[in-house]
Amino acid sequence: MSLFPFSRKRDGVHFSFAGHERSLIEQLVSQIVTLLEERDEADPAVARLLPAGYRGDDDADAEFRRLTVDDLTARKVETATLVLETLAGDPKAPLSKEAEQAWLRTLNDVRLTLGTRLGVTADGFDAPADQEAAYLRAVYEWLGFVQETLVRALDR
Repeated sequence: MSLFPFSRKRDGVHFSFAGHERSLIEQLVSQIVTLLEERDEADPAVARLLPAGYRGDDDADAEFRRLTVDDLTARKVETATLVLETLAGDPKAPLSKEAEQAWLRTLNDVRLTLGTRLGVTADGFDAPADQEAAYLRAVYEWLGFVQETLVRALDR
């Protein structure tokens, strides 16, 4: 296991997670898939993942959603599913270019969802109210580190 979740080797970008980290990512990504498939319009996390195309113009936004939301949802589910497949696959194999992009997008979606649940804004977020919020905040920050190592590996 590497100190960094993602690293570049001669044959491409690789990931290395401890068993509990792998399980956590699988749970979080699976939750994103469920969230997207259920698509509860009242859920602020869904609104964050599938944002309005037109703010202040309900008719234009409704038309935009009608034309785009199914495809956007399907693409997000597809990329999350690819992440789950790579986690279940050969841990010694490099990520494909498609999988690299899937990881970037899906990690972003997981962090957007957690950030919404935690009330993260451009100004940061308040101190956790309880142990569950403290745990989610730690996961949110760790996922930021994971995402950073992926970006650095891709940039090399």
